[in-house]
Amino acid sequence: MNLNTSATAQNVRLFIKLIILGGLSIAILIALFSIKGLVWERQQRLKNVENDIAESYAGPQLIAGPYVVLNLRERWIEQTYNKEKNVWFEEPKSLTRNHYVYPDSLQYQGGLAVDERSRGIFKARVFQSEGELSGSITLPGLSSLKTKEAGSIELIDARAVLLIKDPRGISRIPKLSWAGTERAFTSGTGLTDDLPGIQATLKGTSLETGQQISFHTQLYLHGMDTFAFSPLASENAFLVNSPWPHPSFQGNFLPVSRKVSESGFDAEWRVNGLASNARQVLTDTQSLNRVQSLGVKLIDPITPYPLTDRALKYGFLFVFITFASFFFFEVMKKLRIHPIQYGCVGMAQALFFLVLLSLSEHISFGWSYLLASTATITLLTIYLAAVLGETKRGLGFGIFLAGLYGALFGMLQSEDYALLTGSLLLFGLLALLMILTRNLDWYALTSIRKSEPLPPILPQKTETPITFDSPKQS
Repeated sequence: MNLNTSATAQNVRLFIKLIILGGLSIAILIALFSIKGLVWERQQRLKNVENDIAESYAGPQLIAGPYVVLNLRERWIEQTYNKEKNVWFEEPKSLTRNHYVYPDSLQYQGGLAVDERSRGIFKARVFQSEGELSGSITLPGLSSLKTKEAGSIELIDARAVLLIKDPRGISRIPKLSWAGTERAFTSGTGLTDDLPGIQATLKGTSLETGQQISFHTQLYLHGMDTFAFSPLASENAFLVNSPWPHPSFQGNFLPVSRKVSESGFDAEWRVNGLASNARQVLTDTQSLNRVQSLGVKLIDPITPYPLTDRALKYGFLFVFITFASFFFFEVMKKLRIHPIQYGCVGMAQALFFLVLLSLSEHISFGWSYLLASTATITLLTIYLAAVLGETKRGLGFGIFLAGLYGALFGMLQSEDYALLTGSLLLFGLLALLMILTRNLDWYALTSIRKSEPLPPILPQKTETPITFDSPKQS
């Protein structure tokens, strides 16, 4: 009976310890979520710094055009019925409207120089572009623009409009070469507020007959983060090169050819008018924000916040693996590890991510990871050598943790294979656990073996009652 009581007590202690370890795991999970919130906060701070720099420098740039805006006045005679006099009479009418003529071909060839602006420890990437924008456009005959067959139409003025998302980024005032004649650009487009940019008056333009005109301009533009174009022409070709080695090609069309290396990138886009609805959308919405676009975003792949956030996704898994390893080691070696010691190990692993975030804001992520993981593994190795009673055991767990942190760094560096690497890691750890415990007698953990019968119940010894004879009567 004493053996059963002892086994029950051990089972109860084991169950209580598992509950305590579950509570510790939840507490560490809360700590990891707090660090994740801090990562989000720092990332928002970086975005605010980028917005502040963009307000005083220039933001993302999108270029559309140039295209021609014809301001027309059409006159016609309309037959109108007068109900009071019951007569028809002729009433002259007129309408002023804009007609948009988009290029037949549009080419851009230029480069991007990348620089940095900083506010404290936060940095933002800016660029300076220099390139030539050229193409051709066919102006229609004036008579073909009439909407009333018997009416007349006249050209009030014509201007070439070049849409630029943030005109503050114009570094030099450009000149437009139009049919061999140089014309000056002025600020504004004369259109809606959603169509920012510059314009050049096309004085002396004749629309008696349709004619094709060639144009080109040298464009000097600076901005931040993204450099893009809208394919407004029937045939569009854009070539961009830069010494920045980390481009992210954005928009509705990817480059037809690109070359990316450590020394920079070269990219070429070719889009035809049948594949793009940019002209129709621009005409209908009169907004630059809705048109199709293509371009490049200058990203920094070693920004610490996305990498730290990705590492935190595996944080609880690492704590769980460490706790599980501790528990099985404790059971197999019949040690007694206090829950507080479990908690110290878990908090050390949680603080690894905080140290990693702090260091990565000042030095590269690779060095930050190396320093943070080395400090954590060293601390845990020294601590576990004392907790487990042997230096060899502490070193063994240190090597095990070094393998885990190495696997995590590999998953962070190869995002495309992160799921595969993580799955293989978990499978390998499960296989290792099953192999190490394949001969373990789990019933022996409670001092009762599976095949061991309960101890027999011995018969109780009965005592003969003592009787006293009554004295004989004489």
